[in-house]
Amino acid sequence: MVYMSFHFLAILREAGKDLDNHIYTAAVGRKFNEDGSVRRFPGNTIICTIGQDNPLYSELVSFAESFKELDCSRKYTLLPSSSYHMTVIQGVCEEVRKPEQWSRHLSLDAPLEETDRFFSQQFTKVRVPEQFRMKFSHVNTSGIALTVNLLPAELEVEAALRTFRDEVSEWLGLRFPNHDTYKFHISIAYKICQLTEEEESELQAFKEQAESILQKRFGVLTTSKPQLVFFSDMFKFDPAGRS
Repeated sequence: MVYMSFHFLAILREAGKDLDNHIYTAAVGRKFNEDGSVRRFPGNTIICTIGQDNPLYSELVSFAESFKELDCSRKYTLLPSSSYHMTVIQGVCEEVRKPEQWSRHLSLDAPLEETDRFFSQQFTKVRVPEQFRMKFSHVNTSGIALTVNLLPAELEVEAALRTFRDEVSEWLGLRFPNHDTYKFHISIAYKICQLTEEEESELQAFKEQAESILQKRFGVLTTSKPQLVFFSDMFKFDPAGRS
């Protein structure tokens, strides 16, 4: 199932609510527009996709559907389920040109297409694991994105992730400030407007209920093989190139 963005401003107008006091999150003007529609935000990254053939795909869809029933969900844009993935190590984004978030092997003004070509060439030199085994950690509602957070299922997986991320960092010249503390997660939705206290309470209750369910049902997520992908926005991640 593909979830389109919620045009929540129109919804709120129909509900007769005051729009003057809305405070947009940092997602607006970056990954999304004020009306919740997805904004062009090209880049590249290394991910493990979670397709319909993955046993836990349906659990993630069910989680998203339950969230969609909340009143506060109107202030979020849900991502299409076809985009579900676990980021293994971040790449670069066209609009984020800082030394600590760019390849040290390329100039800060290098065209994004040049980073695509360079990363594609360098990634062939990396030893890529076939999969990772991840377990459920918690539902994160405190940031801009609503995420299902994950942990390595075994110490061996933790070591394999660290080794892979370090190799990618070396070959691609990427080492973000959070390289050693990165939190693995699956993004489900992005918050467009800040919530009211009532909406925060509703979200907290949902978080607690969802965590209780996922602790019982999640088990172990066996990921797909990590791959370098390219994106124009947050709705599609493609190993073949950017549309």
